[in-house]
Amino acid sequence: MKKIFPLLIGVMLLGSMNSCDWIRARLGMPTSEELQQKQEQIIKDSLEKVVREQEAARLEQIRLDSMAKVEAQKSTLLRYHVVLGSFIMDNNADRMMRKLPELGYEPVRIQFKNGYSVISAYQTNSLPDAYNTMYKMFSLDITPYDVWVYDTNQNLHF
Repeated sequence: MKKIFPLLIGVMLLGSMNSCDWIRARLGMPTSEELQQKQEQIIKDSLEKVVREQEAARLEQIRLDSMAKVEAQKSTLLRYHVVLGSFIMDNNADRMMRKLPELGYEPVRIQFKNGYSVISAYQTNSLPDAYNTMYKMFSLDITPYDVWVYDTNQNLHF
């Protein structure tokens, strides 16, 4: 009986404790609250990872769409362009784009890699035709002194 009595008291003391957190804390193990916080943090981290991956996928799709658009524009360009101006300011380029149809030209805006927009008043695949048109344009009042023929094989655009 003397051997069973301390064992019985020990069992009663352990049973009287409300939770295992006290035992876990004494043994250096995480408590149920710490485990709950860790589980919530894991869920939060995985949700943030999913959001980051979705954003990266969206940006990659935008980049691919942009590149496809540029390639489509490149393929529609004729080789030689009679350029009437190179503009860094969009409003100046827009003004030139509005003037050219009044004179019977169909302007095309070409974006260069350096950020400039050039306005092409005439497009052709024939170099002599491009130079003849350039010389005719010198007689126009809107023609600046920096008219030139741009060859798209130079790959300065896009």
